[in-house]
Amino acid sequence: MQYMLLAVVISLITVQNVLQKSYPRVSEKPNVFLFSSLTTVVAMLFFVVSSGFKLHFTMEFVPYSIGFGLAFGCAMFGNVLSLKLGSLALTSLVTSYSLLIPTLYGMIFLKEPISVLGYVGIVLLIISIFLLNAKKESVSITLPWVLVVGLTFVTNGMCSTVQKMEQIRFDGGYKNEFMIVALAIAATFLFILALFQKGDIKKEARISLRIAVPNGLANGIVNLLVMVLTGLIPNAILFPSISAGGIVLSWVLATFVYKEKLSRMQLIGYVIGIASVICLNL
Repeated sequence: MQYMLLAVVISLITVQNVLQKSYPRVSEKPNVFLFSSLTTVVAMLFFVVSSGFKLHFTMEFVPYSIGFGLAFGCAMFGNVLSLKLGSLALTSLVTSYSLLIPTLYGMIFLKEPISVLGYVGIVLLIISIFLLNAKKESVSITLPWVLVVGLTFVTNGMCSTVQKMEQIRFDGGYKNEFMIVALAIAATFLFILALFQKGDIKKEARISLRIAVPNGLANGIVNLLVMVLTGLIPNAILFPSISAGGIVLSWVLATFVYKEKLSRMQLIGYVIGIASVICLNL
């Protein structure tokens, strides 16, 4: 059952990537912060509905919600700014490695067991991500980019880590309440940033909603299933599997849908990515 849920998570993350890729194409002056804020609001509403409107709030989980909300907002903000300040390839590479934070948290602090093949799978995944983002182009690395991409790396990884911490603390409880408060904080943070962008915010909101609604719904389902899976699969297996599975599915889309031609190094990276999926799940 848990591997069926894992497959759904991987598929919906890929769906989100496709939707996010399409957003700049439908808007003349895309407001990424507004789009991210609206996506977050839809994800929050998903948790309201999925709870059956039977919610029980307590101040005990609020610190976790604040932690996740700020991390989520900073990760989105940092990713946008990192892409503006530096290389797309290097930014994608660094943020991809953020999965190591929840993985190491599970291995070191939770003492989650992992087999020799599991370690091999993690190493193969790291190599795969590097090869997939390898570029021949010359890029400059600046201090502002290093600081911002470092923030993105930490906060992106902390999102999943805080979710795991909250689920352990409350024995799998308050999933909906925790995420509703967290996403409300993140949506507010992102909307404030959106107000500083140039353009007609009302017009852009109408355009953004067409993609933000399905994107937010997919995001909400992913977050809910990840919280469920953290109680079923060790972090050291779960997050590398999500990343490696995403690599395989992205290759399928890139090749057969977007007709992208990959370099020899990237093809090798995808093959290694498939090998890492196999190792992580044996």
